[in-house]
Amino acid sequence: MPSTGLFFLPIAPNQPSPSALLVSHISRSFPAETLPTFHLDHRLFVDTSSLLPNSDTSLRRYTSILTLCHSPGTTYVGTTPPKEKPPAAASDPPATSPTSTLITIPSAHADPFTQLIGTKLQSHWAHRQSLVVDNGTALALQHEEWIVRIGDVRTPTGRSGQQTASNLRGMIVEVSFNDTTSVRPGRKDSADQQDTQHSGVGKDDETLIRGFLDSLFDGTGVQMASSRALFRNTRSTNPEDKDRSGVADWDLASLYMDMLRTPR
Repeated sequence: MPSTGLFFLPIAPNQPSPSALLVSHISRSFPAETLPTFHLDHRLFVDTSSLLPNSDTSLRRYTSILTLCHSPGTTYVGTTPPKEKPPAAASDPPATSPTSTLITIPSAHADPFTQLIGTKLQSHWAHRQSLVVDNGTALALQHEEWIVRIGDVRTPTGRSGQQTASNLRGMIVEVSFNDTTSVRPGRKDSADQQDTQHSGVGKDDETLIRGFLDSLFDGTGVQMASSRALFRNTRSTNPEDKDRSGVADWDLASLYMDMLRTPR
């Protein structure tokens, strides 16, 4: 069962990204196999009621539209559940949070679906931000036991199509360790995504992933101490899954949505 760590390193305005340096260092220092380009597209909406004056932003709900290179032809749509205020009295029973809604649509429908939310449902949802990774790098190490993806997170370009330092938000690094002794079977329907609540990574695997990342970056001067990190069990690096078209990885999608809600 693969364990995945996702790291986001914020980059200050007008500062360069270290991604090219890191990719060059890893390629020179380790026997790595280049994989298909790493790319993603994340569009975030928030419920309009949370934007009203004096509203409690801790109760804010989100809808994400996420396209990942890991699942060709598939776009994920996720909506966080309504949050409830804590009980007024200690004797009140704690509220149970409903499971997040997560479905897939064909990637060809991502733009029309985004337009639908932004127009027909604009009284309920307001666009918050869009983020993309274009032409990122994916590398396999140690016979695909480790998969590393590195990319620059940016806001989409304007009409000129020119990337500038001003639209750079940070660098994202995905590190997946493929434990070949325990491979989870694929899950292809939305009902199965309920298992994501049981997909936490143990402390040993988290330490292993952090240690491997530190070894890759050793000698580059890049410090990941200030990065935000999330961990989850996924199915994204099973080497037997050569054709991933139409195969959903609910845990990986949820991991990326959780991470990409915050950069602004």
